[in-house]
Amino acid sequence: MSEPSDEFSNVGFAKTYMIPALFIFMLPVLSYLFFDHVEATVDEEVRQQFLQDIRASVEMDAAEKAKQIQFVEENDFSDLLVLDPQYEDYITEQGLFDYATFRWMNRLAAISILTSMGVFLLGGVCVVFSLRSQYVQYLSLLVGWHVLRINAAIQALIQGVLLVTLSYWVTAFWFEIYIVKLIIIIGIMAICGVFLVIKAIFERSDTDSVVEGKVITRDDPMPLWEDLRVICQKVGTQLPDQVIAGIDDSFYVTEHPVTVGEKKYTGRTLFVSLSLLKQLDGEEANAILAHEMAHFSGEDTMYSLKIFPLLNRYDMYLYRLYEGGITIGVFYYMNCFRAMFELSLRKISREREYRADAIAAQVTSAHDFASALLRVVAYSQYRTQVQTDLFDEEQALETANIAEQIENGFQEYSISFASDKGLGEVESAHPFDSHPPLHQRFEAIGVRLEPESAKQMLMYAGNGLWFDNIRDAHQLERQQWDEFEEMFRKYHEESLAYRYVPETDQETELVLKYFPPRSFTGKDGDLQITFDKIEHAKWNNSIGFGDIKDMSLDDSNNLTINYQTTAKVTTDRIRLGKFGKEHQEILDVINLYYGRHMAAAEYLKEKGLETNE
Repeated sequence: MSEPSDEFSNVGFAKTYMIPALFIFMLPVLSYLFFDHVEATVDEEVRQQFLQDIRASVEMDAAEKAKQIQFVEENDFSDLLVLDPQYEDYITEQGLFDYATFRWMNRLAAISILTSMGVFLLGGVCVVFSLRSQYVQYLSLLVGWHVLRINAAIQALIQGVLLVTLSYWVTAFWFEIYIVKLIIIIGIMAICGVFLVIKAIFERSDTDSVVEGKVITRDDPMPLWEDLRVICQKVGTQLPDQVIAGIDDSFYVTEHPVTVGEKKYTGRTLFVSLSLLKQLDGEEANAILAHEMAHFSGEDTMYSLKIFPLLNRYDMYLYRLYEGGITIGVFYYMNCFRAMFELSLRKISREREYRADAIAAQVTSAHDFASALLRVVAYSQYRTQVQTDLFDEEQALETANIAEQIENGFQEYSISFASDKGLGEVESAHPFDSHPPLHQRFEAIGVRLEPESAKQMLMYAGNGLWFDNIRDAHQLERQQWDEFEEMFRKYHEESLAYRYVPETDQETELVLKYFPPRSFTGKDGDLQITFDKIEHAKWNNSIGFGDIKDMSLDDSNNLTINYQTTAKVTTDRIRLGKFGKEHQEILDVINLYYGRHMAAAEYLKEKGLETNE
């Protein structure tokens, strides 16, 4: 699901979410109109038959005929069946069944329309109330989630029944035929859609987070815990249950279960970035950590712990609705409320960020917090730039010395960062929450964000006081950087295998490392697939991936390949059935290697080059 941005206009929100949500009413409204029309048509046919019988009757005098004709003209037979069961004697069993079908389809359509309208209203009220506080937001989301998912299941069931019934009656009424295959297909789709939706109600998902770092417990005798205790006392909260020291480019707190290595940790967790602590002054680190502890004192992490599983289940439910086929209308309906709740979540999230900022500024100073915030954001931006530049390298990296480049160049970068005209719009990175732009956060604590003042804040490097308060910090940081840089180097190398159209032996060797030749033996002869072509014993020529126009697989497991030769487009086939159990593996390899070729061609195109592979 796409999330609404801060600049999202009311008109844009309506077009993207509100209008598609109305799609839920389309099927029941059309069904109601259709079955009402069919019932009226049948009523008219019955009326004409009654009138004909009355006029032809020899047992009634003129006055009685006039009375009966007036009664028949003023009443629909469908209404008479409901009011007086004796009229059932005037119609066949099939006719009674048809009338019952029309009546129940109209009832189901009306129920669908009215419940959707009611839930729409209730959902809107929940969203409005959710703006009041975190507690009300949680209750509103809890109530909204339960009501919405139950309504979604009901809508899926009702609309499935309507769709199956329409698949018979639309053709039967207008064309006087019915298509058994169509009814079966629609029926299967309806059953599958309802099954997925009901299944999703009971699905659970793992909400644990995997975190890279070193866990520091309260049992570890470090100055870190005493310094944290002082900050917690000033903020008015308890110490975290554990601290995780890592090398990410942010600080954060959470009460979600976190997994470090193979062990799960619960309770309050503080994540500190060793690499950032090295760059911060002691007072700047105090301010950042006071901000994080303020999230504990404001119970922000507690409500995040409660709300996140609801959102996770909601998103999973949306996914099931989307893949349910006939439930697409219900998906857009539910997605609209998810987007509205997202606006509420972002608003409350911003409010608690402002609160934590204010507490950090009070505990330390507005200047210290402002300079810390600038330094943290500058570090994140610079680290991203260093990693992006390294990843764009066209040769395999012997070493990915990211940490060294950051340490050597950060101070110079931070000065240029402070001069950036767009500095005020930058947001700090966070794994769980969104943050307001810098200029708004500065204004909220009474500090003007101007290039000159920003330069002054970042003029001198931090003393890394908190970094030194963590035992073996240098060793811990270096070990984590070594692991990260090796993973980065391997990922970069693999990406080169997708970028290269090899021109040198070195490039060819690298591509072959990840896309080695694959050979398969079948009853039609050998098949060989390399990174640039396919060869088959039954073919006169090999087929280069760059020459392929299209491929298709038929019901007999024959893979047809149309490819360009010098003069024309030629067709060859691979009879995959002749390769026994390996036929799926062959398909997977061809798709993988052809995908590699397409990725390389697209990359060269972006670079303004062409490929003849």
